[in-house]
Amino acid sequence: MSNGGAVNLQDWVGRTSTVTEVADGQRAARLSSLLGHGGDAQAPLFPLGHWLHFSEDDVPMSELGADGHVKLGGFMPPVPLPRRMWAGSSLEFHAPIWPGQTLERTTTIESITEKTGSTGPLCFVNLRHEVSADGALATTDRHTIVYREATSAPEGAAAAPPRPDSSIPSNWDWATSVRPDEVMLFRYSALTFNSHRIHYDYPYVTEVEGYPGLVTHGPLTATLLLDAFMTNHPEEMVTGFDFRAKSPLFAGEQIHLVGKPAGAGKYELQAVAPNGETAIAASVTTSTAQSTTRPS
Repeated sequence: MSNGGAVNLQDWVGRTSTVTEVADGQRAARLSSLLGHGGDAQAPLFPLGHWLHFSEDDVPMSELGADGHVKLGGFMPPVPLPRRMWAGSSLEFHAPIWPGQTLERTTTIESITEKTGSTGPLCFVNLRHEVSADGALATTDRHTIVYREATSAPEGAAAAPPRPDSSIPSNWDWATSVRPDEVMLFRYSALTFNSHRIHYDYPYVTEVEGYPGLVTHGPLTATLLLDAFMTNHPEEMVTGFDFRAKSPLFAGEQIHLVGKPAGAGKYELQAVAPNGETAIAASVTTSTAQSTTRPS
């Protein structure tokens, strides 16, 4: 990868940014509705509820790039690769977040790693988000973004139909099937103020980025996966969630969300694509000791 010698990406390592918001119970209730549950604006936020706040794309239109994301070169390093994806996160949940609490998120760029993969140059930017609620650490979220170059040919046939359904994978303790459609993708983009065009702009995603259809958000699939786990294990308190995106999923496709124990207080989860491949690999850690009582 070349940046013309003018910019050293490593100069961005260690940079920090702190932003403040108020936990929004109505936004949390809308996420609950999106997941098919009744919304309760007074309940603690879903463990991944901090993703509804601190939107990266909450900037003037003039500061957005051609893909709908914020232009690089400010807080984020000016990686000279035009395509980006959320590659995964590793999260620790220290305490619930309640509506009305003051949230403060401090983001640190922990590392920037350049590699070469099967599709060409790659750049991985690792961020650490520390989210406090009323001054107490609530969530630590280590988040990886991957950048790659534009493809000279489409990755799949443009305007291709969704892949056909596949049978539920065996050897799992439980399985839930979901089918995120264009409406769900739109609502999640709106809820998180995510303006990345691959999730809603069909001509752009098929003709410019070469995908066969609208791309299902990695964080949305991760949210559906963790929600399926919590539905199947209502007695468990989630203290950690780790996921890695392996391959993209597209609007209208059936996804199998599956899980099984992996030791005391540990579980293995997967989001399985229609072709049977793992789209997201994940793990959950749990505890029964964490309090869910709202701080006075």
